[in-house]
Amino acid sequence: MRKFWLRNTQGRQWDLTPKNAWAGGGSFFSGPDGLGIKTKIKSFEIENTFFIEDIEVSAQVISGTLFFKDYKHFGDFVKFIGNVNTDEPLKLYYSPEGIHKDNKLDTQWYKLVLINELDKTEVDKKTGFLKCNIKFACLSRWKQDKNIVLELSRYGDPLVYPFLYPYFYGGSNNLAVEIDNEGNLPTSCIIRIEAETDTPHIRLTQGGEIVSQAKYRLIVRAGSVLVIDSRADKQEATLTTSVGDNVMKEDVYYTGEKDYAFQNFITIPTGKSMLLISAANSEFGRVTIEYAIQKELI
Repeated sequence: MRKFWLRNTQGRQWDLTPKNAWAGGGSFFSGPDGLGIKTKIKSFEIENTFFIEDIEVSAQVISGTLFFKDYKHFGDFVKFIGNVNTDEPLKLYYSPEGIHKDNKLDTQWYKLVLINELDKTEVDKKTGFLKCNIKFACLSRWKQDKNIVLELSRYGDPLVYPFLYPYFYGGSNNLAVEIDNEGNLPTSCIIRIEAETDTPHIRLTQGGEIVSQAKYRLIVRAGSVLVIDSRADKQEATLTTSVGDNVMKEDVYYTGEKDYAFQNFITIPTGKSMLLISAANSEFGRVTIEYAIQKELI
């Protein structure tokens, strides 16, 4: 049986297909609808031939019915979802194969959602249950998070790289890793560079061609982290430095440290690509790449 979960902004989980429907932290989600897609197709006709002008995927609403043991059980769910008058979304996880949450929930597909409607009815006299209709407004496609960590550490000479990902070492100033975007949509990423490095340069290639690149003319010193966030709602690059108990943040995108010849944010295309990271002078410590595979249907 397929399974569903919710995760709130504090990281707590609510099982929507629990083994025990009346156990704490869960309630049964019945009759889910809206898991597919709807499209708006704009076309025009010339001499009995139709031409497609535009295809737009409509925002979906996922709906169904939640079953609660009593009003206290309903109240527990209300506490779990927190303030509904917020733009901070919940994560609605979905496993078509029925994998239980104990088997790495973070590997499952999810959508960012806000609760659009939640009914509170009377207890059903026939069943003794509280049945409440619920609607989730979807704010994303189906997503699956990925995280790659590249590390270099000096155990003498030369540098060694104790890590399992299929990446390549081209000297102390060059790293490369293959990324396989198995989704059917391009996706943004977050890149964190924790190292002593000068003028980091990031290139993404596919089929031997550079499709995206970023370069920042700055020095990342020990204790500092350069974060390049390419998500559409962020689009920022910041240099964070810790000095004692103080943390200083500098917007290095808008203050001019970016190289104006490049876009300076990285979008990962579908299929396999190669991410190359280089620098003028570097002792790389750690490079982290976070992204999400995205699909219309799963």
